[in-house]
Amino acid sequence: MRLVIFDLDDTLIDFASTRQEAYRHIGELVTREGLEAAPYLQACAVADRPLFARFERGELTRAEYRARRFLEPFEQMRCVPRQGLVEEINRLFMDCVNDSPLLHDDALPALDRLRAQGLRTAILTNGPSDGQRRKLLATGLGERVELVAIGEEIGASKPLAKAFLHVVRHFGLDPEQALMVGDSPELDHDAARAAGLEALLLDRAGAHRSGVRARVESLHTVLAHGDAHRGSAFSERPK
Repeated sequence: MRLVIFDLDDTLIDFASTRQEAYRHIGELVTREGLEAAPYLQACAVADRPLFARFERGELTRAEYRARRFLEPFEQMRCVPRQGLVEEINRLFMDCVNDSPLLHDDALPALDRLRAQGLRTAILTNGPSDGQRRKLLATGLGERVELVAIGEEIGASKPLAKAFLHVVRHFGLDPEQALMVGDSPELDHDAARAAGLEALLLDRAGAHRSGVRARVESLHTVLAHGDAHRGSAFSERPK
């Protein structure tokens, strides 16, 4: 194994916690508007994933996705927001999740350990390019890996094989020489294996103990997993 590719959100970055903090601020704003925060935030959480999937497939532009993820919940509640409120909510959300992201404690140590072993490292992430770049800048992750590939920039998002192969070919490697590590069974684990890469599912909560070929509960064990289960698969880069 020559290359380890990491997902970004909820793999290296604790996006779930950051999103909850953003939702807390949004709830305060909505309450000041005289609206019920709880049903609105619940509707936001339900609406986001399908809209984001459409953005990943190129069915929605970045601007359309961002507007609709906070507008549709108002429509579901049969409530007409004041002019400019949706834009204000969107800015509040983006400032929180992109400029104040929380790193998982094992993220930087894992990257440093892999680099010390002579392995190449990269990040492959979906999502709007501007937001992801802000996260990378805020956390310093962009300087810790050799390549950052963002679906919107390379023209292919996970789970398309083209996204994984873009990263592998950048390093002049074959797919079987690369390992993908991420938290999504479908987008990271299954899609990477379908593209010919090895894959590890990061399952911090232990929710996927069955049905996944290879899983770890911490990034600290990525290298140990390779040593234990693939023999010498994690080999050093030729000097």
